[in-house]
Amino acid sequence: MFVNRERSMSIRLRAVGLGVLAGAVGALGAASAQAQNAPIEFRVTATDRNPASCRQWDADLSRVHTFTRNGDTATLNTAGGVTLNMTQSSPNVFTTTFARGGTNFNVVADASKAPGSLDVSEPRTGCRWSAIAR
Repeated sequence: MFVNRERSMSIRLRAVGLGVLAGAVGALGAASAQAQNAPIEFRVTATDRNPASCRQWDADLSRVHTFTRNGDTATLNTAGGVTLNMTQSSPNVFTTTFARGGTNFNVVADASKAPGSLDVSEPRTGCRWSAIAR
């Protein structure tokens, strides 16, 4: 009888321990998901190889842009107040294209590594700006 009571107590303690462990894992998962969706700020700078014609966009692009992931999509809020929707092109890599003054820019946000990066390019003239997460 004493052995069965001891075994029963041991099983209950293990169950309680597993419940606590499951709760801790769930909390860590929620914190990880929240951190994953936390906004990331980028301040892009022109590469040193940009042609002189690219300077016309430096002032607009060099201000802070905010990237926010939401599952398999993301948004990029530009410094000028424009919100761009981004789609996932590969795990944790998001892309979009936006037009400014008749010029199209390709944007790639890479959140697959830490710190994340943001690249903006204008393919016709070879202009390129990049940033590492702040």
